[in-house]
Amino acid sequence: MKLHTKTLFLAFFMLVLLASCKDRPNAKEPEKIAKEQNKANQQHTVEQKNADYSSYLVDVVHDQLFEVELGKLGKRKSNNEKIRDFAGELEKHHESRLQKLNALASDMMYAVPHNLSDKQWDEIQDLEKTNAKNFDQKWLEVVISKHNKAADVLIDAINNVDNYNMRTQLNETLQEVRSHLEAATFIKNKQLK
Repeated sequence: MKLHTKTLFLAFFMLVLLASCKDRPNAKEPEKIAKEQNKANQQHTVEQKNADYSSYLVDVVHDQLFEVELGKLGKRKSNNEKIRDFAGELEKHHESRLQKLNALASDMMYAVPHNLSDKQWDEIQDLEKTNAKNFDQKWLEVVISKHNKAADVLIDAINNVDNYNMRTQLNETLQEVRSHLEAATFIKNKQLK
């Protein structure tokens, strides 16, 4: 911030120096140059801040993609009606959240993933291979584990991001993740015992 202030002060000083010259060719030219420089500095500062935030958004979107697939798998494979209903809610909520996060990424000119990683696909495939008797328990364990990790990522991002729109989206996402975590824990502790 000090460097940015010093640069602006130096630019202002140079403008004053140029304005005091008697044989200047065009009185409007220094103003135009200063405005262009200020605009470039402002864009550079904004781009630097946004670049710091992009990794958070990439991580959050990546988690959301995985949770959508977990929801689809739970709906398709579970024999427990409560889990199928919960899995449907997971899929619906995370797809909706993905749309909002993708819109935010677009507004901030960030690239975000649109597919699962190979590691995530392997996790889904391993879970899909689980026999029907053990599927519900294992599926809930993965949902709880992934939502705990997602909450940690979101809290870290919220604590480090000062962009209002992004922070708002992250807070809303965290609320949904905590709600899902609470519901999954309740189902695991009360419905499967």
